[in-house]
Amino acid sequence: MEKLKVNPYSIDHLVVNVEGYYQKNQEFIEEVNSQGLPYLPKKGKGTRGFQASNLWLGEEYLEFIHIKTKDGGGWISKWVEKYHAGHRGLIGLFLKTKNIEETTEKLSQFGISESKRITIPLFFNLIKLSAKWRNAYLPFFSKSPFQIGFQQVDNKKIEKRMHTQMVPNSQDQGITGIKSITYYGPFTEDELEWLKKIFICIEEKDKQLIIPLEKGQSLSICISSEVKTEVQLFSQQIVLSPLIIENVIITSSPPISE
Repeated sequence: MEKLKVNPYSIDHLVVNVEGYYQKNQEFIEEVNSQGLPYLPKKGKGTRGFQASNLWLGEEYLEFIHIKTKDGGGWISKWVEKYHAGHRGLIGLFLKTKNIEETTEKLSQFGISESKRITIPLFFNLIKLSAKWRNAYLPFFSKSPFQIGFQQVDNKKIEKRMHTQMVPNSQDQGITGIKSITYYGPFTEDELEWLKKIFICIEEKDKQLIIPLEKGQSLSICISSEVKTEVQLFSQQIVLSPLIIENVIITSSPPISE
């Protein structure tokens, strides 16, 4: 039997624009923690212009971003503009690649950006903190307000160090990572054809593409008038009640039976 082909990427993290409520409301924070998703928003990075908070899910994570000032304090300028224009929900989906230069060369005809590091200004621009990884981005979709990006950490030593800092982690509660992401939005047929040239697609249903990834993960793109994202987690023990953050719905796969 022919081995199923998958794309040479895995899910790294999702960037979600949120109101400050999701980082400050104690009742909401306790609700998240009660489901086995350790969430300490005060531990997230930030500047005077933005605040990040993370849900660590095994080696993957969701990064929630609240923009506090007009310029976003060093956050990605196009994303800051969309935040101030009212965008909430998933804005960036990052796929991990083993060779970002090879990826950008392969996808150059599809408008991918050059790979760059995020640089965050600190202490009134006196110090600039440069990321230990590089990102490249495909263009925004015309009506679905998010981008697919690719990321490569500089080396295995840094990646291992980053993983040790991803605490508290849901893995301790038996929730081991992200299984699938399904994005619903007003895509055009041309955009689906564009995605089919970029990715291997194992299934093409009516108005839907299913894109297989490494680690048993998948990304589905669905044409819909409603914009929302469903994130399903790998779970060994826990069945999550649907957790809604803006228009992102987080659920779990059924626990593995013995």
